[in-house]
Amino acid sequence: MESSFDTNENKYKEIYKKKGYTSNYILHQNKLVDVSDSKEFKPHEVYVVARYLFEGIKNPTDTSVLYILKTISGSKGTFLQRNNLKKDRDLAVSFFDKIPQKNISKEDNLL
Repeated sequence: MESSFDTNENKYKEIYKKKGYTSNYILHQNKLVDVSDSKEFKPHEVYVVARYLFEGIKNPTDTSVLYILKTISGSKGTFLQRNNLKKDRDLAVSFFDKIPQKNISKEDNLL
């Protein structure tokens, strides 16, 4: 994905943090979990407002995906899917594939 921004996930995370996307999320037991308060969200309770694919600097096949998310509770933040571990990648793909299409937009995409 081409952009005038640095192709570093952290640069994008900082840009979105300034826009109010301050929560960090992880996946646990097929749920998205807000690290700050341990609230859990099922796929239908999550909204994807932007998504970015990054290639590894040294190895272009070492990719990651940065998701910019909102939840049904109103929290906004990011989830970084690293694709270097098959188990982690499969877990993330499984979760994000279950998010209803109506919950996916590009409303806050920087590009």
